[in-house]
Amino acid sequence: MKIVVLMGGDSTEREVSLVTGDKVAKALEENGHQVIKIDPIATKDEQTKLNQSDRHWIGIDYPDIEMLPLHRGSMYLKNLLIIKRLKPDLVFNALHGGKGENGVVQGMLDAAEILYTGSGRIACLLAMEKEISKIYFKSAKLPTPKAIVLERPEASRKKLKKVDFPQVVKPNNQGSTIGLKIVRNYPEMEEAIDEAFNFSPKVIVEEYIPGREITVGIIKNRTFPVVEIIPKHGVYDYECKYSKGMSRYEVPAQLDEETARLVQKIALKAHSILGCQGYSRVDMRLSPEGEPYVLEVNTLPGLTDTSLLPMACRKAGINYNAMIEMIVEEAINKPKLPVS
Repeated sequence: MKIVVLMGGDSTEREVSLVTGDKVAKALEENGHQVIKIDPIATKDEQTKLNQSDRHWIGIDYPDIEMLPLHRGSMYLKNLLIIKRLKPDLVFNALHGGKGENGVVQGMLDAAEILYTGSGRIACLLAMEKEISKIYFKSAKLPTPKAIVLERPEASRKKLKKVDFPQVVKPNNQGSTIGLKIVRNYPEMEEAIDEAFNFSPKVIVEEYIPGREITVGIIKNRTFPVVEIIPKHGVYDYECKYSKGMSRYEVPAQLDEETARLVQKIALKAHSILGCQGYSRVDMRLSPEGEPYVLEVNTLPGLTDTSLLPMACRKAGINYNAMIEMIVEEAINKPKLPVS
């Protein structure tokens, strides 16, 4: 098949996406597919450099214009139109965060009638907006930490006066723990809130669940072995996620069989209640009493060397290239969603 790998973009997770995209592209080529890499904010010359070839653009009137960094976002639509001209069998979406994960790119691909991997635009939006996700989790009676939402930097914070510490402060719509802080007093909380507003118009102040950090990967509605994350920082932040040696992992997590099954069941329900398709990763906390709490669903989990979904697949006997092919097959066979 001819497959376009979407990678890079303009989110705060751009660098991770570029690493994911390179690894995915290599696996797809080894699996026998024709691969073209597309960075949705890149010019023709930058796309040529990314692919080490200009053969893909022959005969295509590519929008080759000088772009200031401020205008990079306007390249998204132009590059998606180029994808349409390339006539791929599939787009493998290796973007992380921002437009690539919040439903915007998915909506553009739907409108262009281009098949792509992962969840559709609605599920991506619901999963990215943590405030909305929690509403869905609660409606499905899934355990999730209590939270207070602040909607603007100058919003009254009186509702926070009676919270118990520690608390978790995080932007409403960021991934990779960007802007996330665990705070233990009011001054720390105020500082963390101000910082989180730099990344999102809404900020979540969430009950901190002591215990263990766990995650469950899902492909084709199949749950994989539970992974326990033991970060060096005590919190699984951006550095611990993407730097080798900054976290230790237990795969499968040392859980009794009943708890492991419960965690996987909750993860699949969280994935389903948001309408996710293809694959995802569900992050949770496991309290000292053994009670799991859903934190969020990642509709485009990382697929780098240190990423957790590939790690769980390996434990289940599925190597990286086979995992990528599973994601491709699921995308080809998933039902199409209406555009309107």
